[in-house]
Amino acid sequence: MFRNIIFLCLTVLNTSGARSYRDNEWNGNWFPHSPNKQDTNPPFVNTNTMTRNDNRVEMGISDPQCDDGETNLNIDWDNNPVNYTCLDRKDLYKPSSYIHPVHTVERIPTFYVASHKCMNESIQYSTSIPTFGTHRPLWPIYGEYKFLPKQRWLHNLEHGAVVMLYHPCANKNEVKLLKNLVKGCLFKHIITPYNLLNPSRPLALVTWGHSLEMSKVSENLAVRFIREHALKGYESTFKNGQYNYGILQRADFVSDLYDSVVCPTATNIMK
Repeated sequence: MFRNIIFLCLTVLNTSGARSYRDNEWNGNWFPHSPNKQDTNPPFVNTNTMTRNDNRVEMGISDPQCDDGETNLNIDWDNNPVNYTCLDRKDLYKPSSYIHPVHTVERIPTFYVASHKCMNESIQYSTSIPTFGTHRPLWPIYGEYKFLPKQRWLHNLEHGAVVMLYHPCANKNEVKLLKNLVKGCLFKHIITPYNLLNPSRPLALVTWGHSLEMSKVSENLAVRFIREHALKGYESTFKNGQYNYGILQRADFVSDLYDSVVCPTATNIMK
């Protein structure tokens, strides 16, 4: 109960975006920057989520001149094993029940549409765990990866997936526990090592606009987070991706193709 209270408090304390607005009032002139900062490249605003008559690179189209999931991949990842290898003292990543989880929320307007960039352009992010933003046109096949760049899994977030990140030095038992939990919750998941996580919280769950960082797995918090925030991306397609570089295991259906029941075996968790 005490940990649940902490979680709820942190949800409020770690909410980003102080400006109050209604979704239909946002005009794309400042988000995701502060109102006082000049936005030289405002995101595209689309009031019809089914329309693609804009200047975005079309998603899901394999094109060697833009993105075919095979060409020029080193712009996002140079195959350096540092991304999936523990090179630090493992005791610094020891799980602790005294380190509270942190839930961070980004207030993303309904009309915000993330840009797609071809593989001739690099994509950088201002936060260590981005929950929205520019990404690649081809999204990854759902499942577990040796390593998957964030420029790829952000597209899965936009489609409503949950992404599990773990530091390569994280406790193996905790990593295994969280992997099994995620795989048993929904088909639309991505699992990948991620060496930018804080040693005090080397485990994370990420959805569109939300992240939950943990030192130790709490099944109750993790299931609640997935049930409340998965499947709520800007684009709700259930079509699998085309990118599969580094995939170790494809995701299996849990309830059905549409994840009609999220975390169906977690019967003792409060819905």
